Amino acid sequence: MKKKLIGLLTAGVLAAASLAGCGNTASGNAGTQPTQAADVNSDTVSLDAAGAPTGAPAETTKLRLAVMTGGLDQYIDEVGQWQGIFEKYGLEVEITEYVYGIATIDAIVNGTADIGNMADYATVNRLGNTYGVTDLKIFSDLGAPQGDRVGGLYVAPEFADDITSLDGSKGFITTTGTVVDYYIARSIEYLGFDYDKQNIVAVDSTQTALAVASSGGASAYFASGSTATRFEELGWVKVATADEIGISTTAYLLSTEGFISEHTDALAQYLLAVDETIDYINNNLDETAEYLGEKLSLIPEDFKSNWTNRVFQHGLNADSAAHLQEIEQWAYGAGRFETDYQVTEFYDARPATIAFPEAVTVNLD
Repeated sequence: MKKKLIGLLTAGVLAAASLAGCGNTASGNAGTQPTQAADVNSDTVSLDAAGAPTGAPAETTKLRLAVMTGGLDQYIDEVGQWQGIFEKYGLEVEITEYVYGIATIDAIVNGTADIGNMADYATVNRLGNTYGVTDLKIFSDLGAPQGDRVGGLYVAPEFADDITSLDGSKGFITTTGTVVDYYIARSIEYLGFDYDKQNIVAVDSTQTALAVASSGGASAYFASGSTATRFEELGWVKVATADEIGISTTAYLLSTEGFISEHTDALAQYLLAVDETIDYINNNLDETAEYLGEKLSLIPEDFKSNWTNRVFQHGLNADSAAHLQEIEQWAYGAGRFETDYQVTEFYDARPATIAFPEAVTVNLD
């Protein structure tokens, strides 16, 4: 039996199942559309010995940032703009919101953004399926969840007492091509089921996934953070942790080789600004939560819970690269793309080497 793909349109599903209180951590609304091209005036800002800007720059570099709804990058970029931190580093930023990280990379490829981010599986899947034609490059690690917020496999209550009953059931919810696709494939592998015999319910957003679950249209989903809380509110039960399934997730910042070559210093300054913004949020968590709650229509406590269960990592770490290579090996072995490759082929360490030289431990030789 072949795998069944059940495509669901957001509007139709949401009309049948209205979900209150999900906020932007479980939805995706595109922000202001970006301008057609970045306006770059200068790539240099003088820094002191500690890496901080010595004064206001005479000129600025405009960066178009594509961020994921409810992602670390969205929180950081919004707060950095709000607090004028990017301006301190000679940067004018334009932020556009997308439902998934992979859509931020589409924006880069389409020429409507300069910087985007993807989780590990989405990264290796995109690079593998465009091998030989893409000019995308990873220029920094970003971070990973920790603790309970890593997530797990959640099932509808009728399957909680006997997870073997999931085999051939109503369906595993996924978003094809994203990291959720990887989570579900690994979850099915963990359960010992034949992936090709499972019903796969393909949705286009987390909010749609919640709507499907609410209407009884699926049986399992991999959820984390505040999204997991929403599934628990629907009565769904976590039957396996990410650690038990063998999942750990990291995120990466990407741009194109051409943009990195032309604006190496500006990207280094962006990384420094991001680092300062993270420090600001850590030291002003309540104030930040209140601001983002109003700005992004999210629940402040959800933001604080998600934020404090994250590990932030800048530079290009050797362990992170090894993790990415392991996922590439799994994806290649699973037939997700035709070419087996080294992930470091798609690394560009120039911005990170300027911003955080001690944090570039990956071997690119």
